[in-house]
Amino acid sequence: MKWLPIETAPKGGGAKMVTDPNWVKPPRILLRFGDEAVSVAYWDWYYAEGGSGYMDGFAWIEPCSGEPLNLHYSAPPDGWMPIPP
Repeated sequence: MKWLPIETAPKGGGAKMVTDPNWVKPPRILLRFGDEAVSVAYWDWYYAEGGSGYMDGFAWIEPCSGEPLNLHYSAPPDGWMPIPP
């Protein structure tokens, strides 16, 4: 599998509230940070622009800790791919 542009990464959403029936849960994917670092992540609308926890658009979350990945990486991700089976 090859890395895809980060702009095409799935973010779920489709509604402002998770209680809305149109809400789509964001999938967990692999993110690439430069040439060396890879992390499992998902997009969290709470931290995205317009969300209550807005953090400069850096809304990729590490699923085990629930922490935004900007606490672990100084630059945003540059690629993504689905998690292999």
